[in-house]
Amino acid sequence: MLAPPTVLAPEHLTPHDLVTYFRCPYEMELARGLHARQVGKVPTPPRTPLDVVPLRHSPMFGPPTAHVQVNEGRLDLTDHDLLVYEDSGEDDLPVLFPPERVRLDARFSNGHSTLIDAEYGIAGRPDMVIRQSSGAFVPLEYKETHLFVGYHEAHGRLFDTVQAIAECRLVQTVFGQRPPYGLVLYGDARGGGSREGWVQIPYGDAEERWLKVVLAQVREDRIRAPVPAERNCGGCEPNAEGLCRYAATRYEGPHHRAAFLASPRS
Repeated sequence: MLAPPTVLAPEHLTPHDLVTYFRCPYEMELARGLHARQVGKVPTPPRTPLDVVPLRHSPMFGPPTAHVQVNEGRLDLTDHDLLVYEDSGEDDLPVLFPPERVRLDARFSNGHSTLIDAEYGIAGRPDMVIRQSSGAFVPLEYKETHLFVGYHEAHGRLFDTVQAIAECRLVQTVFGQRPPYGLVLYGDARGGGSREGWVQIPYGDAEERWLKVVLAQVREDRIRAPVPAERNCGGCEPNAEGLCRYAATRYEGPHHRAAFLASPRS
């Protein structure tokens, strides 16, 4: 009797993977290898072929944004909202809740704070999860150093929407109900709070369908081509480490040359 065919698990992805892929698929490949080295693991070589043709734009189509709400000022919280989850690996999160309104879920204590969705093959750590007075669970991502001077036109952080949608799915899986939206809070540490703002990103059927499609797209992409552009390359961590030969803007730090030359697949 023939053995049943082996069913391979889907490629593991994180919200951060989707963010980097949205900017540049090759950045995602390099960032994975960089992270592996940082935690003492043997990195998997990038699947991007050496003769790859760079792209002008990301192959990932953008998430739904028609109903995204952009708000200036401090985040609206009520006296009945509770903090039920906080990423234990983040040291610079703002204190949004007094101690009596912190009810951290015991499942995520002792450093075990990763949310896992086995069905979608994704895992990640929102900065916070808030249980609102309505009973809804809402993920919150905090961006400390970004001045809030408008959302799309000013700094084009559409990839924050990508991250929020993926984190909504994780919260839905782990806490058992679909969040009505995710939140991205721009803390403006550099401006002393003078340009704070926050964005409310809906999570409904359209966003969930989009997430399913892009997860399949990323997993089916065997090229992971670079998208060299100043807006991508200037803030790319692998480029800052000298690991990308396609970068439109070179990082010229003290270790750039040695790291770049030591990377055979870069």
